[in-house]
This record gives sequence, C-alpha cells and structure tokens, in this order.
Amino acid sequence: MSRIEISKKLVLINSASSLATRMLSLSVLVWLQQYLLKRISPEEYSLLPLLYSIMAFAPLITTVLTGGLGRFITVAYARDDDEEVTRIVSTMFPILCGAGVLFLVGGWTFAWYIDRLLDIAPERVWDARIMMAILMFSAAVRLPLAPFGAGFFVRQKFVLQNLIQVGTELFRLALLFTLLFGVSTRVLWVITASTAAELVNLTITRSISMRLVPALRFRIKAIHWPIAKEITSFGGWNFVGQLANTIRTSADAIILNKLATPLDMSCYHLGSLPFKHAQGSAVVLRAPLLPSLTALYATGESDRLQRVFLRGSRYGLWGSLLLVLPLVVFSRDIMALYVGPEFAQASQVMALLLWVLPVAYATLLRPELASVTGKVRTNALRTAAMQIGNLGLTLYLVGILKMGALGSALGTLCASLLFYPLLLWPMSLKLAGLDWSTWLRRAAFPGVAPALPAVAVWVLCRWGLQPQSWVTLIGAALPGLLVYLVALLTVCTEAEDRAYLRQLWRRVLTLSDGLRACRPWLRAP
Repeated sequence: MSRIEISKKLVLINSASSLATRMLSLSVLVWLQQYLLKRISPEEYSLLPLLYSIMAFAPLITTVLTGGLGRFITVAYARDDDEEVTRIVSTMFPILCGAGVLFLVGGWTFAWYIDRLLDIAPERVWDARIMMAILMFSAAVRLPLAPFGAGFFVRQKFVLQNLIQVGTELFRLALLFTLLFGVSTRVLWVITASTAAELVNLTITRSISMRLVPALRFRIKAIHWPIAKEITSFGGWNFVGQLANTIRTSADAIILNKLATPLDMSCYHLGSLPFKHAQGSAVVLRAPLLPSLTALYATGESDRLQRVFLRGSRYGLWGSLLLVLPLVVFSRDIMALYVGPEFAQASQVMALLLWVLPVAYATLLRPELASVTGKVRTNALRTAAMQIGNLGLTLYLVGILKMGALGSALGTLCASLLFYPLLLWPMSLKLAGLDWSTWLRRAAFPGVAPALPAVAVWVLCRWGLQPQSWVTLIGAALPGLLVYLVALLTVCTEAEDRAYLRQLWRRVLTLSDGLRACRPWLRAP
C-alpha cells in the first residue's frame, strides 16, 4: 500500500493555502511596481525585469541534475523504500555541490562583464553587477540543498510550507520597507530583500523537510552512481521542456533590451504581470495534485485519472476566462488608473497575452500528466517546437517590423493559437486516454459557455459607464461577474462539480458555526 495519501480534501486544502500565499506576494508586487515607477527612471526600472529574465535561465543549467529528484524520491517513498531515498540524496548531493561551485564562478564572471553583454546605461552598471552577483549567489546556494527539500512534497505538507513562506514574505516586506523608506528608493533593495528572505526560507524549510522524511540525509556509504545516470536521463528531457518555457517567459525582455527601448521593456513588463502571475498561480494550485496523480497512475486507476483530467480542463477554462475577460475588456482603464497614460501600450500587451491562458488551460493538467506517465520527452519536444516558433515570430515582429512591446506579445499569442490545437491538445488527450468528442462535451463546451453571456454584459457596462476611478471600474465589472457565476452554477457544472460545491459550502457553514460558538470565549476577560 502506498504511503502517499490520495485525498480530495487534502489537495483542496493544500491548493487553497498555496493560492493564499501567492495572493499575498502578488498584492505586495502590485503596490511595489506602482511605487517604483513614480520615483525612478524607466532606465533604472528596466533593470528589474531584465535581470529577472536572465535569472530565469539559471535553473536550466542545473535542471538535468535536479529535474528528476522529486519524482524518484516520491516513487521510492511511496514504495516504503527509505534506503533508496537515502541513496538518491547521497548520490546527488556531492554532484550538486560541485555544480553549485561552478555555477557561482560562472555567474559572478557574467555579473562582472554584464555591461559588455547587455545594453545598460553607464550610471547603472554597478547596480546591475551587484544585483546579478546577489542573484547568482542565491541560485548557487539553492542548488546543493535541492534534494533535502523533498519532504514537504512527498508528505504533502504544503500548508506548512506555505505558512513558512508567509513568514519569510513578511520578513522580506519588513526589510524592503526599511531599505526603501529608511535608505533610498532603488531597485537594488528589491533584489537584496528578496534574496535575504529566500536564504532564510531555505534554512528553515530544509531543516523541517529532513525531519518530515528522516531518510533525506547524506551518507557516504549510500552513494550509488548508477542512480545519477537514471536521474539525469529523466532530467535531460525536463531540461528541454523547461528551456522552451523559459524562452517564452524570459526571452522577450532580452530581445526588447537589444532591439527596442527601455520604455518598451517597461510596458511589456507591466502588461505581462497579470499573465505571468496567473501562470504562476496555476502552477501553485496544481502542485499539490502531483503526488496523488502519481499514485493513481502507479496503481492503474485510469478512470479516476481521466476524470481528474477532464475536471482540470473545465476548471482551467472557467478560472482563466473569469480572469481574462474583464481584464481584457477594461484593460485601458486599468492601466490608466494604475500607472498613467505614459504606459498606455501596456494595456494592449496585457490584452494580447491574457488570451493565451484559456488556450493553454483547456488542457490544464498536461504537464503533470506527462510527468506521471513518463512521457516528458514527447511533451518537451512539442513544447520546444512551439517556443521556437514563438521566438522566431518575436524576433521578426520586434527586430524587423519594429513593433516593440506589442510585437513581443503578439508573437506569443500567435504561436499559442497555432501550436496548442495542432500539437499539445492532441498529445494531452492521448496521454489521458480520451477522444475529442468526450473532451469537447465534458470540458471544452461547458468550460467556455459561462463566458458568452458574461462578456456581453462586461462590454455593455464598459461602454455605458466609462470608468474613471477604481470604484466605478469595480462597479462596472461586478454585473458581468454575477452573470458569469450564475451561468456557471446553474448550467455548466456536472453533478460531481455541484456535489463538491455543496460539500465546500457545508464546510464553510460548519466553520462559521464554530466561530460563532467561540465568541463568548473570545469576549471573556
């Protein structure tokens, strides 16, 4: 019997806690972008998206070594093989230590010569060097500690992990506010505070993870080199897939740095924030599912796996369209109120990028399904084909047609509209063992249906009210939201979905009754 618990309640709790943690970080980010843009130049602000885009490629260097750790440790733990867990950790730790040293040397060399590789204003060169050196140090430290952090994953202790993340986020905010308000307003302090918080988080989480799974330890006698070959083979195809995804998310800032203006890069960064953080939130929500999906596949429960996939596709479409439609309809108003008319192009970037989400999330659980079924090679190759097409379109639109930030966003949308239906949707259905008619009937059509009446209401409200403040903007968005939810709950949900909603509502009522019962105790002196 597997030691990994398969529980809908556990997955729901873990996903909800992960989303709450993500929302806290996002709320701070929304305030921070607005605060910085009003106080520093576009040249200084552009360092932030540029350096983060460079650092997005850093994990790719080590994905071959770390990409298979979570899967192999989870499988060994599920089989109650603690000795195998120790062998995996003991074998990979010295390899990762050596890779970390090489990474640090290479990273600091890159930081020193950064002004020769990227277009950076002369007065910002030292800021860029210091920030890049700090980021490289954090990545190098994180590398050898990777095997010891698997305890939260295999034990599904995501709530505990998220509580630690909230604590370190509060530490980051305290440090950031101290530096911004007590010293000066500089993007350097954003990197400094984030890195310090990450190092604190690493220290706490690795210590607790090793207590959750005592087999996560290093023993010289347990080193077994053939394991390294097996893990790196699996990680190699993860590298291809992650490289393709990183090209999609990070190459735009580098291309704009070389072929456009700092204003273009700032507009693209602002416009891409909702898109990137929606993607990040989806990853966070899906992560608690992976141990359960792995157990379902390992035990041959294909029917349950298919139901989870279809439900994930419906939820992916419902959630993405609920976010995308109002943000697209009110995109100009949102950006005008948030950062002012000088960054008006950011609204067009946001609208174009957001349309990628429903196309991608029509098969929401594709990456997880590819991982648990061992089909990472197929998924990686098709994803790479899409991102190479995306890169070529972006270079043409930005470099040849001089479309700037708008060209970057348009290239991503066109590549998604072409490659998802042709390559990634068919692969997803094959992995799930489903035909097109079943997916259309039980996922695609009900997933899109609530959007049809709601978008008409949003367009009418936007045209009629012409929002000039955040209050009128929220008021214009609410009727469409109400129509969407009514259509969703009354027409589009299946019996299983309605049962989950009733169960969730009963839990909310139970919690409310419990809180009311505690009031006399809370009031007591």
